[in-house]
Amino acid sequence: MSQKTFEITKLSENLIDLLSDIQNQTEVLLIREGVPLAKVMPLPVEQPVTSKVGLNYGAMVMSDDFDEPLPDAFWGL
Repeated sequence: MSQKTFEITKLSENLIDLLSDIQNQTEVLLIREGVPLAKVMPLPVEQPVTSKVGLNYGAMVMSDDFDEPLPDAFWGL
């Protein structure tokens, strides 16, 4: 990730540039007279979740009677 520095006293003149840089995943360091005051970091870009068929094939085993009613003992009857 790249980084840019902005002088805080000239921030109003450069606000559009600053916001554009943040949107383009640039880390921004705000300074006053050469002294760092704050670091503005862009939020991470969220990647869409995609599932892959068969990724964990065989990881889950289901018994043959999984859809049978549970016995009364299970329900405490």
